[in-house]
Amino acid sequence: MDSIYYKLTGLYELLNKRVSIEDTLEHLHKTFNEHIPFDRLCIALLDKDGNIYSQNVYTNYEPTLKKGYLISLNNTSLNKVITQMKERVIHNYDEYSIGNSNSESNKLILEENIKSSIACPLITNDTSFGALIFSSKMKNIYNEKHLEIAKTISNHMAIMIEKNLLMDDLILSAVTGFARLVEAKDCDTGFHLNRMQNYSKIIATELQKNYKYKDVIDVDFIEDILRYSPLHDIGKVGIADGILLKPGKLTPEEFEVIKRHTIIGSEVLKNASNHLLRRGKHFFDMGIEIALYHHEKYNGKGYPFGLKAEEIPLSARIVMVADVFDALTSRRVYKDASSFEDSLNIIIDESGISFDPDIVQALISCKCKIIEVYQMYNEQFDIDRR
Repeated sequence: MDSIYYKLTGLYELLNKRVSIEDTLEHLHKTFNEHIPFDRLCIALLDKDGNIYSQNVYTNYEPTLKKGYLISLNNTSLNKVITQMKERVIHNYDEYSIGNSNSESNKLILEENIKSSIACPLITNDTSFGALIFSSKMKNIYNEKHLEIAKTISNHMAIMIEKNLLMDDLILSAVTGFARLVEAKDCDTGFHLNRMQNYSKIIATELQKNYKYKDVIDVDFIEDILRYSPLHDIGKVGIADGILLKPGKLTPEEFEVIKRHTIIGSEVLKNASNHLLRRGKHFFDMGIEIALYHHEKYNGKGYPFGLKAEEIPLSARIVMVADVFDALTSRRVYKDASSFEDSLNIIIDESGISFDPDIVQALISCKCKIIEVYQMYNEQFDIDRR
């Protein structure tokens, strides 16, 4: 037991350093395998829409149920584990699946030849927000001792994961609020960020259907682009109002100053990240990409670096289309709003020039969903002006 105690202390210290869930699972794999047998580790978290998604998976083999797998909580056997906040032990998945034949996740687990598992709810403040799952390719391998160890590990992890997720939300909310203050100076409505972040998510979700991006765009990518796209112009905080809000055409010198907002924005987010690193990356990693590269053009004639095509990060290529489309359909101090159709045609005309053709096609394919967001916020704007 002394060995377990010291390893649990080490786990707690690791979690307190705000390391990623992926790094935590790798630590569990290396440290606890002699105390609790498993071939597969997974953390499944509950999102705000009532879906379960595998945040990270750590295995000794190529899993069929991979990181980013998303399923409604009601359609998975983890439903009782999370809603009733009670651990579950499956000794024989072949027998268990007979009564759960409609579970898509169970089918994928069986394809991996998993035969038994322990699932422990992650609970804080009498609320469960996910589950930690140990799985083995051997039947009847888990006993009461293994269950107690799994419960102890999940209890340690639940407290720190929830704390870290809360801290993430607080940091992001503060920086996003700052970005909205910056944006308010440059827009006639307060809905630009709402629209373009929704456009970005819709486009990314549609692009995911393209086979080329199936291993690039997952649940985390889509959530991150929704989360970080509003930070794209945060660097405008460093641009003088006389230039930023100028109603007429900018001089070449003034335009050079405006272009600096991409560099400023990336530095603001790097500084906001401070020491919060995940897998060697900044906390705002995608936000930094978006802020820095969202004015790069597909043909290499954008700024600040003149990158072209896939040299530009995918997140920035998506946000550029969403941002320009919303700018076209919105009134500014220097222009009137263009119609939805005219704006879409301008985007199409710039496909392969300013914009990635795959992303333009995704925008066209999800036009109906884009229209819904466009109309919703325009109606809200009309209400707010009354």
